[in-house]
Amino acid sequence: MKKCFIAPLVLLSAVAVSGCVPSDSGNSWGRFTSISIVDSSERIKLDTKISLSDIIAFAENMTNKMLQSPIFAKAKRPPRIIVTAIRNNTHDENLRVKDVHDRIMEVMLNSGKVRVLDESALNFNYVMQSELTDIVTRSSDGQKLVDYTMKIKLYDLNGELKGQWSDDLSLFKNR
Repeated sequence: MKKCFIAPLVLLSAVAVSGCVPSDSGNSWGRFTSISIVDSSERIKLDTKISLSDIIAFAENMTNKMLQSPIFAKAKRPPRIIVTAIRNNTHDENLRVKDVHDRIMEVMLNSGKVRVLDESALNFNYVMQSELTDIVTRSSDGQKLVDYTMKIKLYDLNGELKGQWSDDLSLFKNR
């Protein structure tokens, strides 16, 4: 009789213990990837895929650097600027650069230091061109490094480069 009672008890214990073992779906034990930051500045990002909010903050910083330059500080009247579309030279085709473009124009307009014009305007002082690029490198051990660069260039009516501002953001991921 003891044998009949012990066998179901062992089976029930095995079922209860098997519920504690991690499954292969989701985050199973021992399968996390290690992530670290390469860029030691205040921009902290834990993935190599850049988000729209990262790019917008990046663009705001670049725009403010440009607006603090002597070109605008010494201007007697706010210069009239045409802001061209941002060239997206990254591997991310889905990056919404139109939103970034709109935010750059908003920062410029709200600064009071410039007058932002439509691309069809004929009477302007400067044309602003922006570009976003990335370089992806992989090491032999599977680590991935993505360097994003944003550049803003300001040209006068004669096509002369009057100013250039750039900044980098490096994102790093271990496998």
